[in-house]
Amino acid sequence: MADPSLALQEALVARLRDEVDCPVLDGAGINTPMPYVSIDREVSTNISPIAGRKREQRLIYLSVWSDAVGQAEVKRINGKVIAALDERRLVLEHGRAVSVRVLQADAQRDADGTTYQGSITVRVITTH
Repeated sequence: MADPSLALQEALVARLRDEVDCPVLDGAGINTPMPYVSIDREVSTNISPIAGRKREQRLIYLSVWSDAVGQAEVKRINGKVIAALDERRLVLEHGRAVSVRVLQADAQRDADGTTYQGSITVRVITTH
């Protein structure tokens, strides 16, 4: 069966676009209007048992970007992303998302001194 990575990304983007009230992007240009959520990185680890279906742990790294004053907007969007994904079932076109859990979220001022960034780490266990 095909690797579920792309199907997982498509399901994540669809869910976030339905439930978060700002753009969700797979890559954003330097002048992209804020706020937005960016899918930044996926790290996959093989956790397959000796016998049975292929199983992988995937860490998905999302960023929230805001040019509003203070952390409030980032924290509000972080909360919507968490509510959209944490412990909620995702249906994939290929493979299966066995578990979806938000592991970590934070909000901080960017190095430019005015922009705020939220970071969210989502762990998804997939089989195929």
